[in-house]
This record gives sequence, C-alpha cells and structure tokens, in this order.
Amino acid sequence: MNSKVSNQENNSIYIVIPARFASSRLPGKPLLKISSKCIISHVASRAKILAEKLKKNNHVDKIHLIVATDHQGIFDEVTSQNINCIMTSPDLINGTERVYAAVENLNQKNKLNENDIIINIQGDEPFFSIEDVENLAITMLKNKDVPLGTLAFKRNEAELFFSSSVVKVTKDANQLALYFSRAPIPYPKELLGATGLDWVNEINNLKEVSFLHHVGVYAFRYHSLCKFAKIMTSSNLEICESLEQLRALEAGWKILVTEATKEPFGIDTPEDLKKAEIHFQKIKDTLL
Repeated sequence: MNSKVSNQENNSIYIVIPARFASSRLPGKPLLKISSKCIISHVASRAKILAEKLKKNNHVDKIHLIVATDHQGIFDEVTSQNINCIMTSPDLINGTERVYAAVENLNQKNKLNENDIIINIQGDEPFFSIEDVENLAITMLKNKDVPLGTLAFKRNEAELFFSSSVVKVTKDANQLALYFSRAPIPYPKELLGATGLDWVNEINNLKEVSFLHHVGVYAFRYHSLCKFAKIMTSSNLEICESLEQLRALEAGWKILVTEATKEPFGIDTPEDLKKAEIHFQKIKDTLL
C-alpha cells in the first residue's frame, strides 16, 4: 500500500501492544511459544514491520512502537528485540487501560499531540494483518473528526454467527458502527419464525449467514483515549455485553469501521495454541 496522506499537523502514530502475563484460560500466554518464538515476539516482530511500512509509505512525523506489560519476563523478551517496553501495573483491568498507562508514561517525557493516533494491537494476535492495520491507520489520518476506529472481517459461517465469543458489528452507509454485540446481528427475520418456519430447526440446519466479525484492533486519537480511559465510566451496555467499545458508542462517539481482508486469529485456549502452531507451519514461508 503506497497511499500518501497529507499530515499538516505532523501527528505521530503510537503502536502499543498490551501484554498481560496472567490469563485464566492460558496462564503466561505471551511467553508461550509458537515454533521456537514466544507469542509476544511474533506480535512485536510484525508490529515492527508495520511501523517501518507506515514510516515509509505515509506522511507521518514519527512512528513509535511500544509493548506495555506487567511482567519482567515479557519485558526482557521484548527488549531483547530492541523494541521499547514499558512496565505497567498488574492491577489494570483491560488492554485499553494498559495502553493508556504506557502512553501516559511517554507523555511525561515528550508531550503528545491531542490528535496523535494510538493503535492498540492485541498481544495474542501473532498473525495479525499488517496491511489491514496499516489501512486502518491511513483511514484515521484521513478522517480527522473521528475519535476511534476499528476493523471488521466479513464472514458467513453460521456456527460463528451464533457464537457468543465472536463479536459482531453492524455499520451504517458512512462506515460508522451502529452496534457491537455477542448476539447474532443483524438477525435474519426468517429465523425468528416471522414467516411461519420452525425457527429452531432452521437455525440447526443453517450453514451460512452474512455478518461482520469485529477484529479487536483499535485506533484512538490521543485525546479520545484519555477521555475513554480516565474520565468515562463503564456504561450499561458495556457491562451487559462485556464489550468496552460500547462505552464509546453509548456516549455517542463515531466509531469508524474499516473492513479487514484477513480473519483474526487470537489465542485464548490451549486448543488455540495448537491450531496456531499448525497454522504457522503452513504459512511461515509467506509471512512478512
């Protein structure tokens, strides 16, 4: 991607990877290995390539790459790759809070511009699409009135559509999010029995249904990250669905949804780790 973006404000982009050591389903996840390399090292290595591409292809003043962690082992692993790592409190609740803590640490040394872009890449996505995140960053640079952007991938697997672990998103004609949910949205009316069908049987037999799978990569403007993490409190919808992006949506924020070209591959369970190893062996020769 070679799109050049006019950047009269000379804004910077901060790529921040939150990496928490504790995990209820996969303890010590960032330091577990895929082939001979830790998960966090896979993510950081790809983020380093992303930073280099953004610097080369776009008119951005500076690109910064930071891993934010709560564990010395992760700190040592990342800094051994000459990537900046910042220690944060183990008491932080989620990745956004950890990203904010790391950015505020940087802000104390070198003041950020309120419109600088903070890209939050999940620390358990070792195969994240560099092209998709680059496209998200460019989209945010072009849409300066949008406080928050994210990614979504088109899918049609019915099993995933009905899975509560797969977050769905709907958007309007301007590519702005209408709603995020663990529930199946948008829900085809024929599955509700509106046409007199046996809807339980229809769901069981359904093989395909189109929807957008939310990819958990976020691009905040610095001022919006500060407001989200420091000032805004958890909203009713956020608590109900356990989705923090609903805090912003419920507050009336515009959330720009950029379509991803590659499906997400997060690692949450031992089974996911096994799948990741198989996937890596298949694609290792094509990885950037």
